[in-house]
Amino acid sequence: MTDPFAPNSRYYGQPIRARTRADGTVETFVSRRIIPAMERYRPLDRHRTLDDDRIDRVSAAAFGDPEQYWRICDANGEADPARATEPAGRLLVIPLPLEMADNGES
Repeated sequence: MTDPFAPNSRYYGQPIRARTRADGTVETFVSRRIIPAMERYRPLDRHRTLDDDRIDRVSAAAFGDPEQYWRICDANGEADPARATEPAGRLLVIPLPLEMADNGES
């Protein structure tokens, strides 16, 4: 089965699982994604947040792709993207991809 997620998705490569309900209906779902430990990330850059910052805009500026915001959230231990740029003045790590940070050992 081909991966249903785009390569820039946080769910790309996550196993797709299935379960059969009591009525016989098969339900498919993405398996749980474990956020890697913050210590595994290496900074590519850093960004000091401003009052009007949004994580998708920070991601667009850093990576050229607003949908990569989840990489910044993961590297900074923030599960809620809406809070990732709070408070103003927060210093965010803009991470290298884990494949580069771990020298391919992830």
